Amino acid sequence: MTEEIGSTPLVADEVPSDTFRPDGIIPFAIDESDARERAARWIRRSWLPPSGLGHVSRSDAVKGLYLPFWAFDAHAIGYWSGGSVTRGITEMDFGNLLVCADRGADSNGMPALEPPLAKAVRAYDPRLVAGRPISNAQRGQDEATLLAHTRMERELAATTRRSRPPKERDKVLLSRVEYARENYKRLLLPIWLIDYRYLGRSYRITIDGSSGNVTGDVPTSVAKVALVTIAALWVILFLGDAETALSIPVRMAEGVRWLVRRSLSS
Repeated sequence: MTEEIGSTPLVADEVPSDTFRPDGIIPFAIDESDARERAARWIRRSWLPPSGLGHVSRSDAVKGLYLPFWAFDAHAIGYWSGGSVTRGITEMDFGNLLVCADRGADSNGMPALEPPLAKAVRAYDPRLVAGRPISNAQRGQDEATLLAHTRMERELAATTRRSRPPKERDKVLLSRVEYARENYKRLLLPIWLIDYRYLGRSYRITIDGSSGNVTGDVPTSVAKVALVTIAALWVILFLGDAETALSIPVRMAEGVRWLVRRSLSS
């Protein structure tokens, strides 16, 4: 079974792949109608969306599927240097750091999901899948671990830099990272997807099937942006030359009246 997502398909089936045996699953807590409503609210709250765009959450196809994830827990210890004499250690705990096991989700720009709450994860039972497709997992443990470590190291470096005086931040370098108490789980997480096209471009909205959080892409209305730009320019002009700024609406009204009279007389 193939789920079309954007321009690249995600291959899915109704059973997990042989290379990925789930330890846990988070069942869908958000049904399709709720997912559509959350997407519609999210679109309305976006910055200057095109008028009438909310219909995509009501009319376009909604796809529900499970995405496979590696979820890592670790206590990371980063050894860093900040110049010729400065040395230090930064320690951080990571819980349920997610790495998607489907590389196709990466190429489709799938947004990062929030770490799931431990109480929401249930032991894997095929009956909980309830016939929904499961995206195929091509990413093995070694590759997922490497990606997880890269993200942890990035967080360690950023945390260390924030703790240093501004003039020292660019000099901070991680020399070594140790991972204590590291383990992983293989999880299936529920996702609702809405794919749509606007003015020839593809967009996607993703709804977390457990928490209901919405992320994605929404186009911006060119007309609304133009109006906001014109209004901002008028305010700038008003602050510099109020008389000229106030004369502009009057001249525009006179132009409209002239056009109306001309159309009526012709």
